[in-house]
Amino acid sequence: MPAFHFSTETGTSPNDKVNDETDPLSMMQALQLSIVVPLKNEQEILYEKVEELALVLDEEVGPDRWNAILVDNGSTDRTPQIIQEIKERWPLTQPIRLEEPNIGKAMRAGLRASEAPYVFIMPIDENDVPFLTWAWRAREHYDLIIGSKRLNPVLNGQSPYRRFLTWGLNAMLSLLTEYIGADTHGCKLLRREAILPIDKRCVISRGQYDSELTIRSVRCGLRVAELPVVYSEKRPARDFMLKKIARNVVDLLRLYRALKNEPFVEGVHFHRWARSDVEDKVLPWIGTMPGRAEISHSSD
Repeated sequence: MPAFHFSTETGTSPNDKVNDETDPLSMMQALQLSIVVPLKNEQEILYEKVEELALVLDEEVGPDRWNAILVDNGSTDRTPQIIQEIKERWPLTQPIRLEEPNIGKAMRAGLRASEAPYVFIMPIDENDVPFLTWAWRAREHYDLIIGSKRLNPVLNGQSPYRRFLTWGLNAMLSLLTEYIGADTHGCKLLRREAILPIDKRCVISRGQYDSELTIRSVRCGLRVAELPVVYSEKRPARDFMLKKIARNVVDLLRLYRALKNEPFVEGVHFHRWARSDVEDKVLPWIGTMPGRAEISHSSD
């Protein structure tokens, strides 16, 4: 695929409108990106991870042009208090509280609460800066950009057992739904206008919500890209694995029934990129790109 290299101070284009007003309403209207982060008992790492993320987003997106939507997913530790501390430092932060843990509902609540044209959904412990940077700079090309831990085995730090479970889950997704990607979970950059109609049709509310969202996006002919991300296990599983496996099997069967009579509406638009493309900031060349700089076609 033809490609070009792109470099800029902020990763924004001249078409992105900037509002110099400092009142909260004007700042919200100037938002370009929302970061949706589901949280459950993350008091040990939450503030530090948001600080790290803010440094990257201020440079790539611009100060006051992004906000964090922190969804407290039934925490029982100090996570709600830390969210308030984060809001005091970054006033555009939007806290959301769910009384009962449900990762699918947490992602959906954050997506629907966003007022920005782009939404980045990420687990708090999966902060892959090269992926975030590449996805943001390629946002005009795709409706959905997926960070896959399975696309490059060298970067996948899962234990052998979890790697087997992940393979099994995606094998079932491929068999039951004809999904052509390597992964459906993890970090995602969404074009909100394109994804919201897909979200409204989703029937799964738990851990396979983002699988359904991804698969429906591909079937509807949205522009989808998949990139490898660096993944490492930072904590033991919170749920007993057999219970989680049983729940996933039930959800996959529900998803199969929901999709079996829904054909692919349009042609599939699915691109895969190598990690070297991500790290070298090689971006797709599709049509015209106003405001892009340093164009050099790749021979790949």
